[in-house]
Amino acid sequence: MKMTLLGSVGNINRIVIPKLIAEGHDLTVVTSNPQRVAVIEATGARAVVGQMTDAAFLTKHFTGQDVVYLMVSGNPGTDLFGTMAHQADVFKTAVQRAGVKRVVDLSSIGAQDQQAGSLYTYHLVEDALSSLPDVDVAFVRPVGFYKNYYSHMASIRAKHAIYSNLPEDTVRRAVAPVDIAETVYSLLSHVPTGKTVHYVYSDAFTGKMLVEALAKALEMPDLKYVEITDEQYAQSMLTAGIPRGIVEPFVQSTIFERQPEKLYADLAVEQTPAGNVKLADFAKQFAAAYQAGPDGPRAQTIVS
Repeated sequence: MKMTLLGSVGNINRIVIPKLIAEGHDLTVVTSNPQRVAVIEATGARAVVGQMTDAAFLTKHFTGQDVVYLMVSGNPGTDLFGTMAHQADVFKTAVQRAGVKRVVDLSSIGAQDQQAGSLYTYHLVEDALSSLPDVDVAFVRPVGFYKNYYSHMASIRAKHAIYSNLPEDTVRRAVAPVDIAETVYSLLSHVPTGKTVHYVYSDAFTGKMLVEALAKALEMPDLKYVEITDEQYAQSMLTAGIPRGIVEPFVQSTIFERQPEKLYADLAVEQTPAGNVKLADFAKQFAAAYQAGPDGPRAQTIVS
């Protein structure tokens, strides 16, 4: 099949692209970075350079394709909901004008929960694509990425502490790119009929379990979990120069995380199986990143 994929050769595509190429699919991969062209084309895919916010560009490269893969990336500026609303309109316009009939969209847990803060912005893209008649759309809703925990690297290094506004005993879920990639790959190969939702997570654990796993991997027995207030959390981001319009919905999303029975309710209903990358596996990756210092992986959240 002919497919166009957004996401360059990021954490998910670098796994998905080789598999699809091996099966003989004709891939066009969109990147905003000209330096990624050689890497993409080395996989056997075709690279095109442009912006996901350019409806005309996307329409051109969606036209004639059997399936397209959509995802949102980049800096949201100062207006998170406004930026996502614009992106939703771009995606809808491009899919409609190109006559695409099958879409896989990387969304998020909490996309349809108004209490979910920053996560709720994803409903804008979901709603826009859902309004398209006769277009099959598979929405992939992963939980938070393990890599988000890299944002604690500095405080662990300086104070042997993880600071969070979530209670230590709150159950949270995390996902590894490889587990998302397996779901995306499967859906691109066969997009189900209609509008469907597919949840992905790798493991579930409390803050206490997170500290224990990282303390063991880092050989840092005095690593501790320090609960802070929502106000302290917000102020730390504002001090770092993050716009208030980004900070407020992001803090709201963490407040909603205190209700895992609501945030993850659909996973239980759908009986979503856990992926392969467990907390202990991630702890080893975290330790490797910690040892790598400034050259190691970093968190990739909107406030990192």
